Amino acid sequence: MVLDNSGWLAMNIIEEHRSPDGFLRLIVTRESDGDVAVSFDGYRWHTHGDILRSLSGLPESDAIRQFVECIIRGVQVIVVSRVNGEVREVWPTEDPRYEYKYKAAEESLEFRRWSGERVPVESS
Repeated sequence: MVLDNSGWLAMNIIEEHRSPDGFLRLIVTRESDGDVAVSFDGYRWHTHGDILRSLSGLPESDAIRQFVECIIRGVQVIVVSRVNGEVREVWPTEDPRYEYKYKAAEESLEFRRWSGERVPVESS
């Protein structure tokens, strides 16, 4: 269980995975209203089971399972955004080159797989 800043129960962690290099923790949570979300612990990015369902056409639980497996099996490319060497955000991407479109001048982008393997991506 995770408490928000006010001390109220915000969500229950129903599944968690740690990357082999210890850098990332992927969590699947059930919020107090029953909504299921997938996120990288400590960062803002997240998605919801109903979104994954609508994108995949699978039942929600299968869509969540498929998405999580794509990340932890290293199929999904993960973006790590840094400013002055400090990690600011982490999110998955379907199109790594597109991520450069909104990159701030002071920001650096690192592309990796769950294992920690770097993915070379050149900005266009």
